[in-house]
Amino acid sequence: MSVLLALITSSVAFRASAPRCSRPRVARPPACFEAIAKTSQPHGPPSETDSAALATASPAPALQPREVVATMLHALHRSNRGTGGYEAALRFISPTHQYRADFERSGKYSASFARYLRQPHKASLLGWDEYRWDGDTTLIQGEAYQQTSVRASADATWTSVRWLLTSKEVEGSGASQWMVEAVFVDEPDDAELAAVEPLAPLEEPERRQIFAQLDTDESGAISPESFVGVVASLGFPREQAEALAAATDTDGDGAITFGEFSALLSKVNQQASAAGSFARLVTDGVRATADAAQSPHDVVTKVLRALRDEPPYPLYGAEVAIRYCSPTNPAAQLTPATFATYLDEPHYAILTQWDEVEEEE
Repeated sequence: MSVLLALITSSVAFRASAPRCSRPRVARPPACFEAIAKTSQPHGPPSETDSAALATASPAPALQPREVVATMLHALHRSNRGTGGYEAALRFISPTHQYRADFERSGKYSASFARYLRQPHKASLLGWDEYRWDGDTTLIQGEAYQQTSVRASADATWTSVRWLLTSKEVEGSGASQWMVEAVFVDEPDDAELAAVEPLAPLEEPERRQIFAQLDTDESGAISPESFVGVVASLGFPREQAEALAAATDTDGDGAITFGEFSALLSKVNQQASAAGSFARLVTDGVRATADAAQSPHDVVTKVLRALRDEPPYPLYGAEVAIRYCSPTNPAAQLTPATFATYLDEPHYAILTQWDEVEEEE
């Protein structure tokens, strides 16, 4: 199950038809791709032997995820366009992918598939002259994740390419084989994204509710001692908690008012500071508590509408979807911008373009 579809598998049916799935061809993996998959050094463009092997390359139970990725990279390389490369790539694409359905009907790659590959963010996937493996293959319940990097020349910048493969059963054999479910190109690093992507601060009613819980004597202010105890209980060193209390009490009167506390919570995106870390912990905690009180139906509806409706600010839909991901779902670790790139894939379009949703038993 892909990281996106895992969000909505609690019994929701979209109004969409499923593409036809046909029996894949079974073959032994070409020796050249087996060797490439085991080598950690950067690899150059396809050789004549590599390109010739594409004519018979097809999914097979013996192929490991890296061998499938290596085959795809060679098939998509610009040198193999028009010589069977795109057809070879389509043989390795999951039967549920819309372009695979077109290929099954005609036996050739479609003009729409060629246009899809000409998207600006896919350029590096076709124009590479070197690629490398970045990390080991991660296997999770019938899915495989492999990260690679590509570049156009020896002195060019590396571009990240992440591959999602799923295990598909070979009809009538009882065996399964790896096929490509999705490819994500040029995703920014998490550190880079964290510095530029905002998290929406709590609304004023939410801030007042938290303030009231800390204002235990109902005096209209929080004592520095009480505030330090709360901050320290969240895992901050006591010295840091005391410094944060002093910085929050901006007028230095020995009490933290709602205005001062609210100003602290507004720093939710200052992640390199203690104030930002505290604000993010409180914000996440408030939202997690509110989320826990919702029914599965409410959660699914909220996520789908956030992805579909006009957003109140950029990446709102992706932010909401990530918030409701299970901690064990790899999507929970993504940034909103990275998550949003998944929605550009054609087979995820239904998540943002649906008109009706029907809940099933």
